[in-house]
Amino acid sequence: MRSLISISAILLASSAVYAESATYKIHHRFLSHPSPSSPTPFQHLGNLLVQDTLTTLEDGPAGSDQQTDDGKGWYQVGIQLDQYDTQEEWLIGSTKACYLSTSSPKIQIHLTTSSIPSSISVIPHPSSISSCLSTSNSTISVKLPAGLNEVTFDLIKDIHNTYSPSLAPPPTVDPTTGSPAPPEVEKTFFQKYWMYIVGIALFFAIQMGPDEPRGGGGAK
Repeated sequence: MRSLISISAILLASSAVYAESATYKIHHRFLSHPSPSSPTPFQHLGNLLVQDTLTTLEDGPAGSDQQTDDGKGWYQVGIQLDQYDTQEEWLIGSTKACYLSTSSPKIQIHLTTSSIPSSISVIPHPSSISSCLSTSNSTISVKLPAGLNEVTFDLIKDIHNTYSPSLAPPPTVDPTTGSPAPPEVEKTFFQKYWMYIVGIALFFAIQMGPDEPRGGGGAK
């Protein structure tokens, strides 16, 4: 009996670890310009490993051939969320290939609160922007990064603050019955301002009284 309990505990622990860990493959390539009829295939750059709240990166297998570009195409990076996803379902970010001629780009990956990739951006280094403009009319040769050590990664975990909704105050409860007390009946205009009305009426009544008699004429 004890052995069965131990086996069940091990299975539960292993299933919990499996449920909270995931591996997302990161691919990259050059896409020539103008785009060819058969684009260059993606190469496996590395993996994004998620274990509980810990995220790490590991290099992928070395590519069979190192792609190059003349600086007029695009550098694309894609994240495969599921092993059965097609390329159309990947998260893909792009930047001009000429930006890689002088410095490595920054790959920014946004993660949800559950550490699932939600978006990806490829941000060129500021120093490479001017060099890319200067080589726009010339032909250069840009090589695909050979591994994760040649690319800067920035993992950003989105934090969503939850706010409690503003609720109306609870209704007044009748202490004798415990049920909500009925709303008060709104007073009429006279019930609200009867004191002012009576005061104004008395004022006008006094003003409209008979005049004080004046003294009579002289003696005959």
